[in-house]
Amino acid sequence: MNKFDLHLHSKYSADALPKPESISRETLRKGLKGFAITDHCNTGAFKEFKQLQKKDKNLLVVFGEEVKILENERFVGELLCYFLQEEIKPASFEEIIDNAKKQNALVSIAHPFDFSRNGFEKDLGKEFRKVQAIEAFNARAYTASANDKALDFAEKHSFPFTAGSDAHSLQEVGKAGLECNASSEEELRKAILKRKCTIFSNGLIPKTSQLVCSIRARLNFK
Repeated sequence: MNKFDLHLHSKYSADALPKPESISRETLRKGLKGFAITDHCNTGAFKEFKQLQKKDKNLLVVFGEEVKILENERFVGELLCYFLQEEIKPASFEEIIDNAKKQNALVSIAHPFDFSRNGFEKDLGKEFRKVQAIEAFNARAYTASANDKALDFAEKHSFPFTAGSDAHSLQEVGKAGLECNASSEEELRKAILKRKCTIFSNGLIPKTSQLVCSIRARLNFK
């Protein structure tokens, strides 16, 4: 069984710190088979990670993005889009889904019940089957109940799920993710869709660590 952290941010997210090379080293050090880079509304890290993959053929990076959902110019949640070829701009729920579908991407609703961090404000019961998964565990959730509700929802509807650290610093990398019998991107995709994964977690990331990371990013510390 291999471990994958499916929610990571690099320096290309305005509120995150790690460089792509540092993320690659840290995931290897922590025994992860692979990870997904999911920066906020941009794919700037893709080029650097592809260069790193040329040096290390065993480096498994799922190219993704965390995209803001905008309805009538109002922010109503975020979608994690995996296996992307190109960037998706913030847009309506349907527009993001259509764009992702053209790229054969897998879409998961990010931290759907973590309303203290702009959870999914649309009707989840009505909309969830338009995506391929929901994020059932996010290590940056402000309360454990937010993750409990997401996992309960996935189990109730026998629906695929993803999980990740939502790391914005190196210390957070690998705090959570999926464990499954996969060793390639395609095997990982199939394992998610067939619900052949389990969640691993080292607990929620303390709110104090989140705050320090946010402040450091805003002050542009290296």
